[in-house]
Amino acid sequence: MRLRALSLLAIFALTAAPARADVVDDAFARGNALAAAGDYAGAVRAYEDAEALLPGRSAALSFNLGTAYAQLGELGPATYHLRRALQPQAEASVDIAEAARRNLGVVRQRAEFAAAAANLQIDRPETWRDAALSALRSPAFGWLSIIAGWLALLLWITRARYREAARSALAGLAAVLAALYLVIGGLHGYALRTELGAPQAIALPAKLEVREGPGIHRKTVFTVQGGSRLSLVERGSGWGRVRLPGGLEGWAPLSGLGELAAPPRRLASEPSTP
Repeated sequence: MRLRALSLLAIFALTAAPARADVVDDAFARGNALAAAGDYAGAVRAYEDAEALLPGRSAALSFNLGTAYAQLGELGPATYHLRRALQPQAEASVDIAEAARRNLGVVRQRAEFAAAAANLQIDRPETWRDAALSALRSPAFGWLSIIAGWLALLLWITRARYREAARSALAGLAAVLAALYLVIGGLHGYALRTELGAPQAIALPAKLEVREGPGIHRKTVFTVQGGSRLSLVERGSGWGRVRLPGGLEGWAPLSGLGELAAPPRRLASEPSTP
């Protein structure tokens, strides 16, 4: 399927994997036509129809959605979809990844300006540790660890068939591969446990009220700018205990959070949380 991915200033032609149904192609084509005509709200609905029908993850589709939401000024959904386009599971091409990072930077600047103007809380910029953990969650690291482990085992088992000098060299190589298996596998597991322990989510409304406890009757302790990155540390009865990277905590409705590791949220028809 050919997907046409949007930028904030222009339309780029990008190619994705074939879809299994013509209705997905039709939804993409409808979204592209609406976006080209400047009807970004209609384009969002069409792209979300396609996303609901498409098995798996599409980086180009997430990029289209994020960019269309950015054109509408909806910074929370824009950040959510652009970040999904950059996740390892989406397998973004170099062109899409570069465009998504560029658009995400523009959206981030808008969010920071809006937060400063309205005195809202916003997450700190990502650090090298955040970027490293995101990369280590990639399935490629898991497969690299497994391959290194099996090669180390194979070399260790077969080393006895060779002469003394060769046996020594094979044993050394097996030790190096075993070390790679332990180090890469350990880091990959740590990154996955970090994500499972506190999944990352994006504040979707323009202003997300965070309360001292679960329930609309509880006092608002602070308000988060839409597009902010939060850790979801606890769930209960439609509410989640969230934490900003700086340490501020409180409870927010799950309907106002877009979990990056979860299946895609359908947002176009949902009202924003005030």
